[in-house]
Amino acid sequence: MKKKLFIFSILLLSVFLSGCSQTKNTDNKSKNTSQTKTTSNSINYLNKNYTVKAPTSKIVTASFESMEDAVALNFHPIGAVTISGEMPGYLKNKLGKGVANIGDKFGPNVESVAALKPDIILGSTKFDEKVTSNLTKIAPTINVSHKSDDWEKNLMLMGTLTGKLEKAKNLISNYEKDLKDFKKNNPEITNKKIMIIRIREGELCIYGEDFYYNPMLYKDLGFSMPKELDAVKGQTTISKEQLSKINSDIILVQFMASENKGFPNALKDLKNDTLWKNIPAVAKDNVFYNVVDGGYQGGTYLSKEVMLKALNEKVFK
Repeated sequence: MKKKLFIFSILLLSVFLSGCSQTKNTDNKSKNTSQTKTTSNSINYLNKNYTVKAPTSKIVTASFESMEDAVALNFHPIGAVTISGEMPGYLKNKLGKGVANIGDKFGPNVESVAALKPDIILGSTKFDEKVTSNLTKIAPTINVSHKSDDWEKNLMLMGTLTGKLEKAKNLISNYEKDLKDFKKNNPEITNKKIMIIRIREGELCIYGEDFYYNPMLYKDLGFSMPKELDAVKGQTTISKEQLSKINSDIILVQFMASENKGFPNALKDLKNDTLWKNIPAVAKDNVFYNVVDGGYQGGTYLSKEVMLKALNEKVFK
């Protein structure tokens, strides 16, 4: 009798252990299935097909636009570019501690990029053909558009490559909602003329309606564009004399020290200039300096949200 009970107990224990093992294996299989796997995929960006390994964490962001999109999605690239030898101050603490300096934004250091063994390199449409060719030899290289109108496609690209596509879609929806709220609370903006000026290498720069922050100001928000800007294409330098003839109710001025290495007092000199002081918007105290950090590119989700917040808190407070 005792022998039969012993054998029966052994059988029960075996069944129990077998059940536990199957449950554990099922759980592990479930966890592995839920993990995102990196595979080779064909993606289309701006009507061009690329074969890339995605999603992946091994991405080099070789343009400020892609760096801003990475920060927006809380993604830490393995490498990023600099300006005047330094990582841009408004981004460097948000890119992750392990991000490597790969050189200047106009031409990343090929050896530094290659050492990181990236799966994907995100460059810039500002790159010349030689820079792009050298980077393509290291890994698939996608030159991210610097045109402000492409901001959604840029963010969706980053979302696809990093496995954060849903978050990218949510950010776009959030911006559209914030935009709608701002316009509802400030209906007078359609009757306000606004222009944005950037000081670069000591010179005053203005932009066409499709560049920098202008698509946001004129298309997204609905501000009126001074008619004098109709003929401006891309980035154009302008004298204070020419600027004084532009009729604008509000003027935004952006200055970044790293873009004015040889002209550290350019902004101070502008503020003290008599001709500048006599411009109607300036005389009426409707000029705003660096409402956002001078480094923001203007045509990214991050740039847009930061500017929208600044307009709310500093211009239309």
